[in-house]
Amino acid sequence: MDAGLLDGVAYRDDAWREAGKLSGLGEKPRSVELSRVERARVTWTERTPIAVVYATGGIEEGRSGGGIVSGAVLGSETLIAQLERAFRAREVKVVVMRVESPGGSVVASNLIDHAIVRLKRETGKPLIVSMGSVAASGGYYIAMHADRIYADRHTATGSIGVLYVKPSFEGAYAKQHVRQEDFDRGEYMGGFSTARDWSPAMQAAADSAIGRSYAAFKARVAEGRKLSPERVEEIAQGRVWFGDDALERGLVDAIGGLDAALADARERAGVSRYEKIRLREFRRPRGSLLERAFGGWVRGAILRETRMPDWRGAQVRDDAAWEWVAD
Repeated sequence: MDAGLLDGVAYRDDAWREAGKLSGLGEKPRSVELSRVERARVTWTERTPIAVVYATGGIEEGRSGGGIVSGAVLGSETLIAQLERAFRAREVKVVVMRVESPGGSVVASNLIDHAIVRLKRETGKPLIVSMGSVAASGGYYIAMHADRIYADRHTATGSIGVLYVKPSFEGAYAKQHVRQEDFDRGEYMGGFSTARDWSPAMQAAADSAIGRSYAAFKARVAEGRKLSPERVEEIAQGRVWFGDDALERGLVDAIGGLDAALADARERAGVSRYEKIRLREFRRPRGSLLERAFGGWVRGAILRETRMPDWRGAQVRDDAAWEWVAD
């Protein structure tokens, strides 16, 4: 006490009297053991001004899910329902859509894009897109009406084109002496049959349909990205562009990951970067236990068995290299 380390030397009851004076409770204040006091029940709430919708998987009509062979499926019905909830949530000011998709169904992609345009118009809320490793073909289609698109430097995007694959086992059936008798009405009824090749007329009909879909795709890109039809044709044709190339050609607006998109959303929502908020997230429904347990193993085994030989070592792309080989 003489050294100034203490204020006084006293007993416990003296300390209680001093505590009573300091607290205004008198010389004999009532005390309660802290361990017996019920903890105060104060509910702390965090605002949810930003919603994040994860668009992951191959785009198909119907509901999202996953298959042991097909992997993640991004269903148009599921994604549109999630976008509806995100846009119409009263507290949500900005919606961020994280796209990780190589594309898929033309119809499903168009339905999603139409829903995005409608929800933006009806709610007046902005949409920001953050592209993952791939947002191509249909994955780009559903992103092009965003108010701002962010892509990583290594994001594969674009692929503005239409592909249709029609398998035919006519040759295999002939080798195995398998014959299929068809009874149909209409010149083109056998067009989708896997037991026959396409006739020239069927091929021409398919080419025309694909051409119309391709023209519609380019028109939507021109309208959504404010580009001329000529400019879209230059960057379309099914070409895939990586982040910096896509930015240079106007397919995306900025280079950055999900954090950059969320920072942009904070600014648009009027939220300080120092304020702690809670994101309202909408993710693709998890697959079944069987799919989660064995899906990756089955798909990996299929890829290993069907992988083509590595031909890159025998390929020479550079003209200068050809001259060197000739010399």
